[in-house]
Amino acid sequence: MAKTTRKTESTPAASKPVVRRAPAAAPAAGAEKTTIRRTKKASGAAPGTSPAPTHDEIALRAWSYYESRGGEHGQAMDDWLRAKAELCRERGLEP
Repeated sequence: MAKTTRKTESTPAASKPVVRRAPAAAPAAGAEKTTIRRTKKASGAAPGTSPAPTHDEIALRAWSYYESRGGEHGQAMDDWLRAKAELCRERGLEP
């Protein structure tokens, strides 16, 4: 037979005190809620240029090279470096 444990009631001193927050003020009539979205800036990229390729973009391109070879193992680093270099070249960046 499996053992069961009894749930004991906690004493008031053992529980955390309840913290109540004041309700947020309602927006003024006619005011619209705006959301500010922050985006990551590409490091080292000049304004107006394409950002550096992301890890996911490089991985996707490298995976396509792997598949085009028929799934042959042992060239993962070559695929990765080739993918990164080509993506950088397409965006006018140095690899």
